[in-house]
Amino acid sequence: MNNNRFGNRLGQLLVSADIKNFTLAQSLKYDVSYISKWISGKAVPSKKNIESIVNVVCGLVVNHGSKDFIAEIKREYNASDDEQLQDALKKELLGAYHETVGDFDYAKYVNNASVVIRPEGQYPLLQDYARGIDTSKPMEIAILADLFSMDHMSKLLLAGIENNRFRVQKERPDIHLHFILDIGQLDGHSVYDVILFVHMLTNYSLLNFTLSQSKAAKGKLLFSIMKHYAGISLLTDSGQFLCTVSSRDKEVGHSIYDNIIAHENPDQNLFSSLTLRSMLETREYMQLLLEQNNRWLVGHMMELFITKDLFDQLLKSEFPEEELARREAERAYLIAQNIFEREDVFIMIYNSALTNFMLSGELDFFNKKIVLDAKERKKQLEHLKNLFLDHRDLHVKMVSGGFSDDFRYITNPCMFLSDTVNYLRLENDYYDKNILLVRDSQLREVFNIFYDEIWNDRQDVVVSERQLILEQLDNLMNAATLLSDVE
Repeated sequence: MNNNRFGNRLGQLLVSADIKNFTLAQSLKYDVSYISKWISGKAVPSKKNIESIVNVVCGLVVNHGSKDFIAEIKREYNASDDEQLQDALKKELLGAYHETVGDFDYAKYVNNASVVIRPEGQYPLLQDYARGIDTSKPMEIAILADLFSMDHMSKLLLAGIENNRFRVQKERPDIHLHFILDIGQLDGHSVYDVILFVHMLTNYSLLNFTLSQSKAAKGKLLFSIMKHYAGISLLTDSGQFLCTVSSRDKEVGHSIYDNIIAHENPDQNLFSSLTLRSMLETREYMQLLLEQNNRWLVGHMMELFITKDLFDQLLKSEFPEEELARREAERAYLIAQNIFEREDVFIMIYNSALTNFMLSGELDFFNKKIVLDAKERKKQLEHLKNLFLDHRDLHVKMVSGGFSDDFRYITNPCMFLSDTVNYLRLENDYYDKNILLVRDSQLREVFNIFYDEIWNDRQDVVVSERQLILEQLDNLMNAATLLSDVE
């Protein structure tokens, strides 16, 4: 068995829809132990029964999932009704099954190429080539994709997310990835798609990565790994794969690569990659704070939420000979303390950001990793609590949990929005390559809609009551005290 994608996805769907293994077993007239084995990867259903099994699973999920769950998963799959959702889930589970069992007929390959019409598992066919590639060597990769029109599993695979984790685990500047997509297909109201997009940027930021916008990506997927393999897929209007053509012929791959690169326009790059130090020196960091309508989504503890004495101490140690950056950093901190008094500042902070800070002590200080002891962590959490207590006009909410199980092992990024300056602060553990300044006006509007969608409409995961947020900070301070006693 190549992997357990089928079991993983089956388990995720059952948990999200609050369906017990026993319930599925009863519906299938199977012993519940079979369901457990499928989910754990110890076994898979037989080929002759897989379609009927998937039909039952999808029927249970669609008919018995909660109203909020069904509404969210319809947005994820771009499904307008239950029938479309059930069809999308069926295609995904069948594709996951075929990838898990490696069910491919290699007799179909002719002259190093294959053609599959309406594939059930389009990605396994393509990934089979990738498994033979020596990723320890430099590579040139080009992708042109209608990413946001694709099915759920395809989005994850193209974003480089597998088994709820990033596939890129270390910095690889010798792998050049050209990614071209149609940003017009990204809807800010789809919280899942925007978060997936930001996580994709985080994952690929460890490569030599360029991202461009082109309408040519609509309705298709073209990809090429130079000298290894290439493929073309056409999509239906509903985003399903109509057909896939792939080849291991080097000349074909080179031709497809050149065709993709021809759509890459430097003037249509969606982001500028910066360092936080350069943002300080060019005063773009300061400009964001001075703009109207500051909206922050905070994924980890950062420099603007710490005490002045700790800030001064770190400023001296981390910027010893950088006078301009040090001066601008200090000004930014002082201005931030003032803007917390304004009524047009909105802050959403992930509960996981505070919990991770309490446990690890990791602080992002202008993109410099600082680790604080438990006693100091408690002091900074107390400072944050007082900040929220003293600034009653400051709009504060907390994201509790996450927006999808697909990202539960992935650290959340930071997003900073204002009327004219938007930038992302990615969590990729390489702080010199994690700042993306949004250049595209259409993408800025997508992020604005996304933020408003979470702030106003996602009460299932967003805590609005300030008292509950303060109580969580109290809990974390108590935990930091216990850690301090141990240390």
